[in-house]
Formats: sequence, structure tokens, C-alpha cells
Amino acid sequence: MSIAIVTGASSGIGADFCKELDDRGLECIWMVSRNASRMGSLADGLSTPVRIVPCDLASVADRDSLRALISEEAPDIGYLVNCAGLGRFGDPVGMPVEDARAMIDVNISAVVELTSACIPFMRPGSRIITLCSEAAYVSTYNLNVYASTKSFIRSYLDALRLEVEDRGIGVLEVSPGWVDTPFIGDCIDNHDVPVKVFGHKVQSIDVVRKALKDSDSGRRRSVCGFQTRMVIALASHLPGFAARIWRGYWK
Repeated sequence: MSIAIVTGASSGIGADFCKELDDRGLECIWMVSRNASRMGSLADGLSTPVRIVPCDLASVADRDSLRALISEEAPDIGYLVNCAGLGRFGDPVGMPVEDARAMIDVNISAVVELTSACIPFMRPGSRIITLCSEAAYVSTYNLNVYASTKSFIRSYLDALRLEVEDRGIGVLEVSPGWVDTPFIGDCIDNHDVPVKVFGHKVQSIDVVRKALKDSDSGRRRSVCGFQTRMVIALASHLPGFAARIWRGYWK
């Protein structure tokens, strides 16, 4: 029997992945997040055994400890679900450097380091499911650093898919648009982000269920929501036009 490792497991999409993986006959779900108490509450409602791994993925020391744990225990990894992410609005001058560093650490470094640590313990049929974003396809005014980290992930996954093909490991990019979470309300109320920026939203559980269905089908990319698919199609063919539409939301 294999295990699943899920980052960002204490809330949102990560928590919903844990719930949906609960009926897949896993030996254990390793839940990775900074918030141990939330993970504990979620674990109480699951039938699959859970290992709670408190870890701040913005911390090099914590990432190194997680990689060492995987190496020492050498588990049979059936699923690696990279859900942890960090997004901050801000212009290139006004954004605190700490915010930019944290986004790069969590959205890029943690994904690359953890994925590399897990691959040696994955077998044919194992899956790497990684949260990307609609923002990976659009040049996003006032969300530049976040979108750039997701563009990196998109490119990384495209290459990784080829690199692990001979191992029989599936690689799925999950690129939703805005997911209906408290993050949106906080941005509107406390960070002066216009309401129309969040014009189309999807539910976390819908993103997760579609992602697992697409992973089961061997797809490369999972996009939840008609409007999100249209935005990605527009940005893929007319990137400058899509960028101008996004900037118009701020005017």
C-alpha cells in the first residue's frame, strides 16, 4: 500500500484533496502545513491513517527536514499533491521584499525540492499533482511575482512530465482561476483590490474532484470552469490583449 503526501493540507484545496483521497485505499496520508491544529481537526474526520507533518515551506530548514524525513523513511509514494501556495498583490516598488521571497520559496523552491525528493520513492502509476494557476498564462498587473512563480511551475511540469515518463509517473498541472476562499474577501477589504478582479470564481471541491478525474484519465492539465478555460485560451493566443483586459480591471 502507498501513501499520499499533500502540502497546504490544513485548508482550502489541500484539505479537500485529503478528503477526496480518503477513499482511495491508501496506507497513510502525510499532511504537510504550518498549522498542526487545523490538520489535526481534519484528520479526525478521515478514515485513512494520517501523519501530521508541521512544516513551513518558506523555511529552508523546514524544507530540508521534510526531505530528510522522506529519505529516511523511504515510503511508497502513490500521490504527491503540491497544494501549498502563497499570493500577494503589489507593485514592483511597494511590495515588501519579504513577501516576494516567500512567494518564490513556497511556490517554486518547495515544489521543486519536494518533488525531487519524492520521485525516487514513486513507482509506475504514481502521480504528481501540482497546483498551478490561470495566472501562469496571463501577464498580471499588480500580481506580477505570483504569476511569474506559476509560469515557472507550468514550464517545470511540462519538462518534468517528459523526464519521468519512462518511470510511468503521471504529472498533472491544475490551473484554476480564482477559488472562492477568504483570501478574496481579505484582498477586497484590506488591500484595495477591485471587486471586478475576482469576476469568476470556482469552488475548491470542484477543482479537486476534476483534478483527480483528469489524473485518473492521464491528462496533462486540469482546468476547472468554463470562464477559466476561455481566459487561458485567450491568453495563449493573444497574450497582450489578455494582459490589457486584466489591467483594465484596476481602472
